[in-house]
Amino acid sequence: MKIHGLWKITLIRNVLVRTTAGSFNEAGTQACFEETQQKAPVDKPWAGLTNAANWEMSNAAALQSFPKMREWAFQNNCVCLAVVVPSQIRQLIHQRQTGNMPENLVRYFSNMEEACNWLTARGFPFTMADYPHEDFVLSTRPVHNTGKH
Repeated sequence: MKIHGLWKITLIRNVLVRTTAGSFNEAGTQACFEETQQKAPVDKPWAGLTNAANWEMSNAAALQSFPKMREWAFQNNCVCLAVVVPSQIRQLIHQRQTGNMPENLVRYFSNMEEACNWLTARGFPFTMADYPHEDFVLSTRPVHNTGKH
């Protein structure tokens, strides 16, 4: 099956930073998860930061694999996950489809700054200056037709 979805994953100190873009299918979700498993620092406590600002949703089957992925993370020394989804409706769909987790484990944010502050307060210092995928975010930003010619 062809992979749908784009991502970058980088470990910054003990924060695993994932940035996603586009529409994901099961193959894309699985490939992203495999890379997550390879890069996660499972030998010590770590946090996850996912920037899904350019995520354009996933099919239902792909979303349903998220609880297993989160289970794996928490069984492998992950302390907390911060997920940035600026759109309230996408945030709600993401939460509903992936299983509501306690807010001390998985928290949703509408912007990166709030997510960085939460991670820092949880003992994983991280700032906007640490964020490694700004070029990827800019290159994957959806182009919306403004109707102007």
